[in-house]
Amino acid sequence: MKKLMIVVAMFALTACASHGTRFDMADVEAMQPGVTTYDEAVQKLGKPKAQNFAADGSKTVTWIYATALGARGTKIAFDKDGKMVRIMSKVE
Repeated sequence: MKKLMIVVAMFALTACASHGTRFDMADVEAMQPGVTTYDEAVQKLGKPKAQNFAADGSKTVTWIYATALGARGTKIAFDKDGKMVRIMSKVE
């Protein structure tokens, strides 16, 4: 019985571990190309996991939130002026 309790406790601790900033995919869906800015995206989705910059000043930004129970993420392109171009990918 004691071993079972230890296993259950270990699983519970692992399930609580997370990586990234929690965000709602509905906020991603509400973003509009040419309207939503990079700053607005960060305000809604939190700190991005990665940013890739192009020579023309545009960038691709990745947000990820993962737990032991699953993950979600999105990659969004922004132009040189910081306006959203498009959602490049989503994982729910």
